Amino acid sequence: MKTKRRNYWNFFWRVGAGFLAFWLAVMAGFTLLLGWQTAQEMRTVMMENLKYFYNDWLQGQLQWYEVGQLSGDLEGSMDHPFANDKYLDYYVGSTITETAVLSADNEILQDDTGWLRAIEEDWQERIDAGEEVPTYEVVMAGQPKRVYEAIMQWNNDDLWEANIFGSVTVDGWLVDNKIYPKTIRVEYRGYNEDGTRKDVQPENKTVECDYDAQQFAGVELQTFQVNQAVMPGNMDTSFAEQLDSLSNPRRLALHEWVTTPQQGTGGYQESVKPWLVTMYRHRVVQTAAAPEGYLVAQYASEGYPIKECLPILKPVYGFSFALAVLFSAILAFALLRVWRKQERVEQARRDTTAALAHELKTPLSVLSATAELLSNDMAQDKRAHYLEVIRQQAARMDGSVRQMLELSRLEAGAKALRREQFTLSTLAQERLDAAIPPDTNLHTEVTVSGTDEVDADRALLARALDAILENAVQHTAPGGSIFVRMENGVCAVVNTGAPIPADALPRLWEAYYQADASRAAEGNGLGLSIAKTVFDLHGFAYGAENTDEGPRFWFRFG
Repeated sequence: MKTKRRNYWNFFWRVGAGFLAFWLAVMAGFTLLLGWQTAQEMRTVMMENLKYFYNDWLQGQLQWYEVGQLSGDLEGSMDHPFANDKYLDYYVGSTITETAVLSADNEILQDDTGWLRAIEEDWQERIDAGEEVPTYEVVMAGQPKRVYEAIMQWNNDDLWEANIFGSVTVDGWLVDNKIYPKTIRVEYRGYNEDGTRKDVQPENKTVECDYDAQQFAGVELQTFQVNQAVMPGNMDTSFAEQLDSLSNPRRLALHEWVTTPQQGTGGYQESVKPWLVTMYRHRVVQTAAAPEGYLVAQYASEGYPIKECLPILKPVYGFSFALAVLFSAILAFALLRVWRKQERVEQARRDTTAALAHELKTPLSVLSATAELLSNDMAQDKRAHYLEVIRQQAARMDGSVRQMLELSRLEAGAKALRREQFTLSTLAQERLDAAIPPDTNLHTEVTVSGTDEVDADRALLARALDAILENAVQHTAPGGSIFVRMENGVCAVVNTGAPIPADALPRLWEAYYQADASRAAEGNGLGLSIAKTVFDLHGFAYGAENTDEGPRFWFRFG
């Protein structure tokens, strides 16, 4: 049955698909395992933030207030401590935290939206006049990413280290002591030592905020000077992490949760998964600071373990994928070699079957015809002649079968090498004398240059020499010459016959191949294949080529 011819890419895509499936399964398991471990770490961080929010920050605020002078006015009593000490998520990375403190009548006393604070534009004149200058929170919840980016660039430590200072002004509406921004202008004011202004980048910019104009109909638009920005994170939090945390759409959803009153006197909800960690809690805090006698402190946090793992996962995915591709390429190459070897074996089997049929067909035909002739009455001398023909054809068949079995045993490695030290020239002379017919006029010569000691299986090497020498004898015309030369560790047999066709040189060592089909009756094409197998067993290099003297067969023994 014919098989479809395959190339390297056929195997590469097949192997690559298998490796890809295996790689995806392994990396999915690794990702989930790493995500689960990171999720547990995030939960620990969230619990620490939660405890700090309830037990340290909130209690500290209340304690600071309760030891002071109490007033009966909730707005006057509670506005100062909660408005001037914001709680923001200390751990950023891939964790978002929102908090809020509500009064009994659901008034928001403190939340995380006012991390940007501003004062009125005429603050210097008012201070000079001895007046009090209040600080207002700028409501920053739900603003687009470009707004956060502009403010954070102004609040960048790198600019401060370069002695580049800037200012941020907000055009907005002041409602209930909170500023709702319309536009934010960022201006960089870097100065040299001589007082001249520096040329700095990035350029000054004005960004438009998101707002509802109808909500502030009738309210005067004012200008404020930003004097403080309380960014989330710590000293190790990068610009990108802060920006991502502030502009994450989930932050607005968490903010809506913590600023919405929750039912009951306390609740807690938690979920820990490799891809998402959530924690929601509201707590009723008993305090004398509120006329109703209690406050509601609400906490919400979300963490994204897979996102947190990206700095580890990216190189691992890249490196492992490169390894998978490399292994696919190597395995595909190995499979291609095996497939081609199997293809050659299959082709050799077909060739062997065809050659065997051809090799045995002629003697069998002769035997059949001769046996039929013997059944007739004939003279005694003719009968003797036909019997000799039968004997010759039977001997030919026997020799072919023996050579086939010998080649099969050698290729299967059934015969172990019995190495010994001996002189190759002596063996070559012995086999040459045996190969030359006694009634021939061929000229022979064995020459040695350098050492001709060899460590090999003498019997097998003799068989290989027989094959090469018999081939030389068959292809040397009467009166020609055969030379056996040993020099520099190479044994070569040269005969003065006709050159070997160029297209036949690569196939001379194949079983049953004969370059000259007209001489098929003189051999079965197994001799050189047996020699090749012997050389392969010994690890000897070998070859055949045309020279000016004639065809040259050689092998390297040293």
